[in-house]
Amino acid sequence: MSDGSATATAVRAGGLLRIDGARRSYAWGSTDAMARFLGTEPDGEPFAELWLGAHPSAPSTVLHEDGSREPLDVLLAANAAELLGDRATAQHGERLPFLMKLLAPGRPLSMQVHPSPEVAQRGFAAEEAAGVPLGSALRSFSDPFHKPEMVYALTAFEGLVGFREPAGAADLLAGFDHEPLAALGRELAADTGSAGLRRTIFELLDLGRYDLDIAVEESALRALTHPDANARAAYATVGELAGWYPGDAGAVISLLLNRVHLQPGELVFLGDGVPHAYLSGFGLELMANSDNVFRLGLTSKRVDAEAMVDSLDLTAVGVHVEAAAGPQHTFAPDVTEFALTVARVTDGAPAVLPERGPRVVLCTEGRIRVVDERSGDSTELMRGEAGFVTATANALRVEGSGALALAFVPEPG
Repeated sequence: MSDGSATATAVRAGGLLRIDGARRSYAWGSTDAMARFLGTEPDGEPFAELWLGAHPSAPSTVLHEDGSREPLDVLLAANAAELLGDRATAQHGERLPFLMKLLAPGRPLSMQVHPSPEVAQRGFAAEEAAGVPLGSALRSFSDPFHKPEMVYALTAFEGLVGFREPAGAADLLAGFDHEPLAALGRELAADTGSAGLRRTIFELLDLGRYDLDIAVEESALRALTHPDANARAAYATVGELAGWYPGDAGAVISLLLNRVHLQPGELVFLGDGVPHAYLSGFGLELMANSDNVFRLGLTSKRVDAEAMVDSLDLTAVGVHVEAAAGPQHTFAPDVTEFALTVARVTDGAPAVLPERGPRVVLCTEGRIRVVDERSGDSTELMRGEAGFVTATANALRVEGSGALALAFVPEPG
């Protein structure tokens, strides 16, 4: 591990550092999808996520030219002003404000939500003051940051994102013969505002195993017989989730959410408080550099119902899917921590990526060469290989035949 000074000198001569991602082997991960993408042999264990960034719990590893290896967060801490640059540090402090991940669910992830900056700061400070250890099962806040995120589909990708129109959700619940469920539907129909939706979520979380099992049985019937195709799909989702998580209220709560189908090249953004659960596929996830998660269901982990509902944006109705347009496209949601440019290049038709500041680049297809237009230094990347681009680098020219994704800190305003 370096003291930073020699590394900083080497960076000035280049600007792109090869990095290895940090593997996360959560139980819901696919055992083969990530290995196929990376061109490695599966080891039989779930490989859920590959983290490409500097989150302290799982930083990427910088591969120096002399063969040494160094955690990216350590390197940035020693050389923040130079490697992150004045603009990024003025906005976000001496930390990389975003985290890129590759995401490979083998089964549905937990239904979850992420807090706003205000909730995260207040909750983290309270738990720090109370002396709750980081990593404790009683801990709700891992850090004081919010965690907006977006998912870019590399294959067909499915998830639950945002609230369904409350009136439509009320109809789905009211369609049950089982009276406790039908009553919830009538109550939601009578109050489709935030208060009614909040009450419905709490009441669904409080359902006992008997009521949940009946809901699953009735959903299976309605998935076959309901005259409306969208309703059939919603009821089928209940059965699909219950098959993975029997007795979990999240399966029925899915009736309140939109099921989203992304094709390769499509992206969905989730702001603070938007409920979601990723179901299947392979994608690239880009988010603020935080690990704050509150779970609604589909999990064996702790469900902090009060903190979770307090973090929900109960007005987050509907979902917007954006597709990449043309060979080069930038997805720029209304957040300060990150944006994403995707580009496809062919021999003889390079792309120039004008973004500045700290960046993470990932080859998502084929073989590409990334050239720093200031220094002329270049690095070749194959599918699954990544690099950290420092603030010392200028615009990047991308050559070869393939595709890439570039995460960066957007300009203010």
